[in-house]
Amino acid sequence: MQNNISVLIEPDFARYEMQHALTNIFEPRRRVKDARFHFHEVVRETRLTGVNKETGQKIEERVTLTFLVPYSLNPQAESILLAIVKLAGMDGLRIEPDQPMLPLFNATEGDARQKSTVKTTCTKHKILKIAGIGVDNKNYKLLDFYLDQLATVTVKWENHADGWKGRSHLMDYATNEDGSLIVQLNWRLAGVMLGSYQYAMIDLNERRALAKDPSKTLHRWLSAHLWAGKAEYITYEKLIGHIWTQEASGSTQRMRLNRLKHEILPELNELPQWTVEMGKDRARISHHKEPKTTRANSDADSR
Repeated sequence: MQNNISVLIEPDFARYEMQHALTNIFEPRRRVKDARFHFHEVVRETRLTGVNKETGQKIEERVTLTFLVPYSLNPQAESILLAIVKLAGMDGLRIEPDQPMLPLFNATEGDARQKSTVKTTCTKHKILKIAGIGVDNKNYKLLDFYLDQLATVTVKWENHADGWKGRSHLMDYATNEDGSLIVQLNWRLAGVMLGSYQYAMIDLNERRALAKDPSKTLHRWLSAHLWAGKAEYITYEKLIGHIWTQEASGSTQRMRLNRLKHEILPELNELPQWTVEMGKDRARISHHKEPKTTRANSDADSR
């Protein structure tokens, strides 16, 4: 009699939770000299609410959050950050002292939400592989460059009621000559960096299957916008705006539309769990819960 063996297969997902978008994705630039982040400060006023343990009365305290963040991330930097998010989710350990549970980072479920800061020990080679980036000498240098850039992102907080204040980095890292790497990541600040959605899962296998950087950018937004099982008509103008955020002339916009319709959307349509049906000025995009081949077989069996 054979033993029954249960195998848990973890999908290759990067998961993150977020509430406010402070940055957008911009046009891909591969050359390191063109890829340096351009930082700016973003100030957010919020209020902490709670209960006084001694009196039982509700209290409200004004808090100022000051983010030092890049105006935008390019696809290579985003791929590296998503790879670190995934690795930290798999191998993350709780680090003390914990960062505060501010409303901006409010979270209610999931393992990632229980940890403010996590660390992972890995190799540069593993990050590059998960990110879908080549492992030649040039890309090792690219990884070093973006680790340094991402470590510059910070959030400063100040509680105006009790004077409590401090500053946290998106990540800290240390590298060794043998290629090993230790990364400490602030989950919630990573969520702020990546988008404006409460919850998102990006299939990194799908992301790696996409050859074009603009396709990766659109896939990242659609993965958060259209959860599995959802479908929506989306205008080409809106889709273009989530790939290229910089304003452009009429001729450039026409070129972007041509790329969207003839390169980007067809590449997305080739993914097993995505279907793109293009119309005159918009496309119906479906994000399936199971591969299209499986769905087709199920439909045939039911007939």
